[in-house]
Amino acid sequence: MIDDRVAFIMMKLGHLAAQRDRDAYLRGLVELCSQATEAERATVFLVNHKRKELWSKIAQRTAVEIRLPIGRGLAGHTAATGETINVPDAYADPRFDRNVDHRTGYKTLNALVVPVWGSDETTVVGVIQVLNKSHGTFERRDQMLLERIAQTVGPMLEQIQTAEVGD
Repeated sequence: MIDDRVAFIMMKLGHLAAQRDRDAYLRGLVELCSQATEAERATVFLVNHKRKELWSKIAQRTAVEIRLPIGRGLAGHTAATGETINVPDAYADPRFDRNVDHRTGYKTLNALVVPVWGSDETTVVGVIQVLNKSHGTFERRDQMLLERIAQTVGPMLEQIQTAEVGD
């Protein structure tokens, strides 16, 4: 079961790698992350270290651009620390920033957040966040799949980040 999912994900990542349009790449990546983890929603954040913020150019099922200071919210915490976070109850976690739910009208139940490392392997260039597992909460295998995706897309996110934010 997990091997089939990994094979599917790696195939989709191969297709994505051929995508030359940045926005289409990010849209495909967001879709792949939600499919891989059976999440309702996924967001890919780019980290701008000069401005000390992360922002989502593409987020699933919302037109709202999300900008957060590094360190705020679950994604901001991951950007600051490089930690993977798996939260079974978002509102019970003090790192969770409810403001984004209020602005988007979405209710986050659970979340899985992973860092995307740059080529130097010490700088977080992006953060992938998936929300609301369709059945239950995110499991270890979801985390492993999302971390694998993050590892594979690191170089591309680094290029997009450099081009988009001039970091």
